[in-house]
Amino acid sequence: MLTGFFSLLLLSCLASPALASDKFCPQRETILAFSDIVLADWATFAPSAPYRYGAEAAYLKIRYTPLPDEQIPVLLANLLQQNKYASVDDLAGAWYLHHFGYKAIQVSAGPKFDQTFSGIGISGIRALLLQEGGEDVLMKHFAATPFMPLNDSGQAFTVEGGIVAAAIADQPDEFKERVVQAAEAHGLNDIANSVSASETDPLAWHRFMARGGAKDNLDKLTYYANFAGAMVGHPRVKAAKTLKEERLQRIMAGAAFEPQESFLQHMRAVDREDEIAARVAERLVLSMLDKGVVRRSGTMDAAWLFEYRAAVALSGRSAIETTFDSRPYDGNRYVRTSGVFTVRNVIDRLLAVEALQPYLTGEADTIPPKPEDLSNKIDWPRWTEMATKVRDGAVSPTLAADLETFGIVTELLLAKGDQEALRAFVQQAPSGEARLSVANDFAMRLDRACAAYLYHPGEAFTLNRRPIFKFDTP
Repeated sequence: MLTGFFSLLLLSCLASPALASDKFCPQRETILAFSDIVLADWATFAPSAPYRYGAEAAYLKIRYTPLPDEQIPVLLANLLQQNKYASVDDLAGAWYLHHFGYKAIQVSAGPKFDQTFSGIGISGIRALLLQEGGEDVLMKHFAATPFMPLNDSGQAFTVEGGIVAAAIADQPDEFKERVVQAAEAHGLNDIANSVSASETDPLAWHRFMARGGAKDNLDKLTYYANFAGAMVGHPRVKAAKTLKEERLQRIMAGAAFEPQESFLQHMRAVDREDEIAARVAERLVLSMLDKGVVRRSGTMDAAWLFEYRAAVALSGRSAIETTFDSRPYDGNRYVRTSGVFTVRNVIDRLLAVEALQPYLTGEADTIPPKPEDLSNKIDWPRWTEMATKVRDGAVSPTLAADLETFGIVTELLLAKGDQEALRAFVQQAPSGEARLSVANDFAMRLDRACAAYLYHPGEAFTLNRRPIFKFDTP
């Protein structure tokens, strides 16, 4: 029996939101300008540079610019030569597989064909599976060369079954069932287990288990199946033994609806029994299904503020702030000016931007009072001072010299929607990791307001801020 919560999730059928088919949106010029900054700046760093930059910028450049086919391999080759970030390999693999097809690569590589899939990532897995016969090629490869987990945590979406299931989360059940059958045929029960659990038909996993191919380590299979099922809104594959197990499944299903980065993972630190996090998850999903302010393909801003306010309403501001004051934030956002950056710092910035946006855009004539929920960690007078400069078009390039001010001004320019001023301010800022970080972050945020190429269903739950590069979407 499905509970009301999971029934609602099942009705959503993991349908991807309609994406903009026209990539020539108002944000396009800024996305490309910031991608160019990232590609130029990271190459100037010493070998100890932050290698995490480059892949997303190159992907956005490929998707938003009609680059000639001969230029893309050059772009990818330059990245591969200078960047050790695993996502660069994944990007290159996905593009080559999508553009040429595995059959052409097979002819070109000859006896070394199987070696070309060594270290294949989530994007390459998707690109291969979407081709006719790709499921058999991939499973044959994994049967001969087992997939290396992303880390030694054992978490569901760091191992082959979870990664394959996440890669094709948006595909129909008929497609997933072909992957399940190919995995079973090659003895890859971990993959068959997770992919069957990720079908929208809740009985698909039970049919897989009834076929008898997976008899070993039932607890492990059930554990991974619960995660894969949560990705598409299913309850646990077997009845929960405790209320906390039931709540965890609700939290995971809710996290699959969150855009970009998960707030719910931080909520679990509020109480040991997961009651508050489960209730916040339910409120989020109900709001999204009711077409509220949170979009699955949008940025995390609206989701985090909605969830934060729901948490405060349920648990009280004191309990939430105590938890978030000490909860580290290691996501992709914001210029860091100290060694300690917490979830509370993120909430403060989101609240400040939300409060000041009407003033920035001219909808309000006066600066608003300091929001009640804003902590003393944020310099509200400086934010309001910069807001006046941004509103009046009086932003000077010299403001970028101070890291904190640079971070404030860029957030406010983005909130104002002044694309030209935002581009100019970042382009004129001193070269360094702060500029690199902002350009990379804002290019990805602006993509969400345009074609949302970097969006993927279930991303906050399954990808853990890792990108998936899709060339099959409009």
